[in-house]
Amino acid sequence: MKEIKNILNDFKVIVFFDFEGSQFSQEIIAIGAIKAYLDNKNFIKKTSRPFKTYIKINTCVGPFIEKLTGINDDFLNQHGISFNEAMLKFKHFIGNDQAKFFHYGSFDMHLLHNSTHENLDCDIDFIREIEKNSFDFAKFFSRYVKSNMNTNLSLIDALKVFHTNIEENLHDPQTDAINLMHLYDSFLTKKGILRDEYIKTLKKSPAIPNAYRKVIKKLESNEKVTYKDFITYIDEDLR
Repeated sequence: MKEIKNILNDFKVIVFFDFEGSQFSQEIIAIGAIKAYLDNKNFIKKTSRPFKTYIKINTCVGPFIEKLTGINDDFLNQHGISFNEAMLKFKHFIGNDQAKFFHYGSFDMHLLHNSTHENLDCDIDFIREIEKNSFDFAKFFSRYVKSNMNTNLSLIDALKVFHTNIEENLHDPQTDAINLMHLYDSFLTKKGILRDEYIKTLKKSPAIPNAYRKVIKKLESNEKVTYKDFITYIDEDLR
């Protein structure tokens, strides 16, 4: 797909990642990731072992996040490491690979910004590398596939559209990173589903003029549409 090629810009490694964050300070409390190595058509040819680590913070996790993720303050005190140590481990996981960092939604980068602000002695060059090469796959995906209400889909609902197997243990960052990788793979390989969903999205889009929607609807029904028909639809809009 040309759009994916332009986004990757010759990068052949994608790090799919997910951050879990605390409720109130909105700092990173867990990192999950997996690396995918791409072939010359940007399909996934092999993957790394998954990565996961937990991070101690100076504030509480919060009851909502504890219920959602199962992570609490005692767990982080026992299993967590400092943000700086976690980012060092994450950097080691990336290694020498020149990678794009794919996440789903803008909140991950918000969490990274907050955690960096609270840990000013961290490896800022590595943080900037992530920021420079990050890509919000959710924003891109929503151009092609949306819900019946014309809203953006959650990661899980997006996977369901493609009938893709969903990894269990949701709201675990490692699981979410793997699920995001599965969505990328389905987006590229299940072209029939993508085409059908894209047509639906175009028909629902408020940015598409009504005349174009009428043309799409006729084409979808295998009806013949002429330029004269198109002008008629334009005139109807201008009445």
